[in-house]
Amino acid sequence: MKAKINKLALTLSAIAMLSSNAIAAEENPWYVGLSLTQADLGDVSTVSTEAVANVSRSIGIESDSETGFMLNIGRTLFTTASGHKLSAELSYANSDHDVENLLFMGNAFLASEGRAEGSAEVETILARLKYAFNVGKFNPYVGVGIGQSDLDVGIVYGGSVGQAVGAQPPFADGSDSATAFELRAGVEYKFSDAFGVYLEYSTLDVDDISFSRTGGGPGGLATTQQVGDFDVDAVNFGFNYRF
Repeated sequence: MKAKINKLALTLSAIAMLSSNAIAAEENPWYVGLSLTQADLGDVSTVSTEAVANVSRSIGIESDSETGFMLNIGRTLFTTASGHKLSAELSYANSDHDVENLLFMGNAFLASEGRAEGSAEVETILARLKYAFNVGKFNPYVGVGIGQSDLDVGIVYGGSVGQAVGAQPPFADGSDSATAFELRAGVEYKFSDAFGVYLEYSTLDVDDISFSRTGGGPGGLATTQQVGDFDVDAVNFGFNYRF
């Protein structure tokens, strides 16, 4: 975690140095944006925080790629003499993913075989910096972000398929929030000073997220707290309106 924070700090410092020759921001520095995202939730791999019968129980969740959305509001902080812009943003993103496979202690429960069902929803709020290069109508940019992601899990598998989550084991459920780091790169096409469309790729990394699991295994029926990491890779297409 400390290494990632240090890398993020170095990245932010580099962006700040790029704006060292900045001049005053443009007349309409604020903008709002909306985008559709094709989000791919990477495998959520977890282990139990406590061993049961001296065995740490592992759970992995594999899900599909889903369409989500993102809202952002930003402000141009500086414009350089060359027209490059440093901006700060606040963004909210949401995507809801259907489970395709649940792995318990290496045993696969496939949704396609009717052995697992449920979803994993990801909500993220980020504070971001974006540095855009002025090359005419097309403005490529890079950005970094830090914030918080919430993972909400509700999955049944095995003998509990067809039942409500929590009605009978085995199932995995719960929600938790953890620190999120983002890197992104994209390009915006400006139709006018007020309106532009953009296409970008972003990758989000989230550590130490948790949920509970109830079911059998080594040592018999037990409820465990599962802790692990996940990432979200997304392609975002949207527009910005400046005012």
